[in-house]
Amino acid sequence: MTSENARPGWKTPTIQAIADVAGVGPATVDRVLNNREGVRAKTRQRVLAALEKLRDEAGAPAARLELRLFCDSGESFNAAMQAAVAAANGRLPGIFIRDHYERTSQTDPMALAREIAEHGAAAQGAIVIAREHPAINRAIRKLESCGVPVVCLTSDLPSSRRSAYIGNDQYAAGSVAGLLIGSALEKREGQRILLVMSEPFRCQQEREMGFRRALRNDFPYLRIEERVIVDDDPDNSWAHVRQYIDTAGPPAAIYNVAGANRGVARALKDIGRAEETMFVGHELTRNSRILLEEKVMDYVISHDVAAEVASAAGWIRDWHQGLRTEPPFTPILLHTRYNCGL
Repeated sequence: MTSENARPGWKTPTIQAIADVAGVGPATVDRVLNNREGVRAKTRQRVLAALEKLRDEAGAPAARLELRLFCDSGESFNAAMQAAVAAANGRLPGIFIRDHYERTSQTDPMALAREIAEHGAAAQGAIVIAREHPAINRAIRKLESCGVPVVCLTSDLPSSRRSAYIGNDQYAAGSVAGLLIGSALEKREGQRILLVMSEPFRCQQEREMGFRRALRNDFPYLRIEERVIVDDDPDNSWAHVRQYIDTAGPPAAIYNVAGANRGVARALKDIGRAEETMFVGHELTRNSRILLEEKVMDYVISHDVAAEVASAAGWIRDWHQGLRTEPPFTPILLHTRYNCGL
């Protein structure tokens, strides 16, 4: 384990150092380095990526870039983001991201804004996934005024004057959902669609606009019955959707622009309509993958969160080197039960 480009006095990374970066135990690192069996392919790749990261850092004269990530979302998406940050820390040389998570159903936006302002100021860049709220916008503007670049991920906050947005064109993502549902339902009047939303995340608002545009242009005989407002908590989502169904009857389709797909699925299972009602949602997580495999969800519209976290970190690194670019939208991914492996 040597590097031709290593700085003078640099020592070969220890097994413990590689294990810390890869997020595995020292015994696993030892098996990988000695090419022994008993290690999954993904874990082996993670260990080798950690080794390469440490080698690259040893040959780089620049100091490590310390970033902060703040995420306000549901439990499943937070877990996906946590895995994405761990992957970035395990393979991006010269970069380390400290992450902080809030559950939407329990978040006080004012408290999150204080967290962003206080801890973001001590970093060399910040990555933010949060709802639109005056206090959060103000906290991001404060960081920007202090020379700390801020990248919004998944849900944009243009009023905050952030440095960049990295994520899907959410208007287009909502239009995809409209096309999927409109194409699947029978061409007749009276077909009702239930729209499920949560807190004021811009990505959800843009998805709704794209969805309505697609229905209005291509499927004018379909109508959105109403919006059910939830808070990305599965139990609350179940209660609100179940209340709607008990009052109005099951809709022909449900489009969930928010999180907590499990709550919507539970309501459909309760009334025996898990496979009959078309169900489209967002974010491929462990839970939504199971719902696809069970045929409860028909489609999940998603994006590569690991690639987006890595892109955000790379954008901030480039910013510090004087490069200013407008990131393109990331690819919109469409998952069914046949291609939902994580």
